Amino acid sequence: MTRNRCRRCPGWIANPILAAAAAIVACSAGASASVLVKYPFNNNNDGSNGFAYTTFDSSVLSNASVTAGSGLGQYSVGTDSWSGTTQVLKTGPGSSIAGADANDAVSNSWYVEFTLTANSSMDIRSIELDWSRGGTTGTRGWFVRSSLDGYTSDLYSNQTPAGTSEGLQHAAFDIGGHTGLSGFVDFRLYIYTSSFGRYMDFQNVQFNSTALAVPGGGIAALGGLAGVGRRRRRS
Repeated sequence: MTRNRCRRCPGWIANPILAAAAAIVACSAGASASVLVKYPFNNNNDGSNGFAYTTFDSSVLSNASVTAGSGLGQYSVGTDSWSGTTQVLKTGPGSSIAGADANDAVSNSWYVEFTLTANSSMDIRSIELDWSRGGTTGTRGWFVRSSLDGYTSDLYSNQTPAGTSEGLQHAAFDIGGHTGLSGFVDFRLYIYTSSFGRYMDFQNVQFNSTALAVPGGGIAALGGLAGVGRRRRRS
C-alpha cells in the first residue's frame, strides 16, 4: 500500500489518487503568494531609514516607490506607541478635524502612495499588510484605492471605533481588474484620525501577483481586530 502525505493534510491517506487530490486542495490553500514587492517599514530590517523594500521581483517590475500625500502631517518609520519596541510606518493627518472620516482623508490628501511600474506587463492580484492604531482615542480608519479608476472606489477599507485595542493586525485582500497592466499603477493607502498626533501604523506592506487562496476555494479578504502585544491607553 502506497501512502502519501502533505504536511498540511490531517493524516496519512492510503489511496494515492485521493492523496494527490487532497494534497492539491490542502497545500494550494496554504500556498504563499508570489510577492512583487514588500516594504517592511522597519529600520532594523533595511538600515536605510525604513523605507526600502526587502523583496522586489525584477522580472515583472522595473521600479517601485513609496511617497507621502501632500496632506499627511506624520510620515516616518519609528517605534510604535503601543509596545515601545516595534518598528512601524507612523502616519497621521496634517490637520485636526473632529470626527474625521474617509471623505476628509480624500479631500485633504491623507495617504501613502505606492507606485508599481511594469517591465512590460504585470498582474497585481492581492495586497497584504499589518496595521494598528497608534492609540485608543477616537474613531480611526484606513482604506486602499488605485489609479485605475481615478481613486474612486475602495479595494479594501477598515474602521475602528474609539477604545479599540492596539497591536499589529493582519489584512489580506484580493483586487480585481489589476492584471495585464503596462506602464505604472498607483495605490493610495488613505488614513484618517481626528488629529495630527493620532496615528495609524503600518508594517509589511506587500503586493502579490497571485490571488490569496483560502480553504474551501474561497478568496481571502481578512482583517482582524484582536490586538497583539503590550497595550496601553494613549491619545
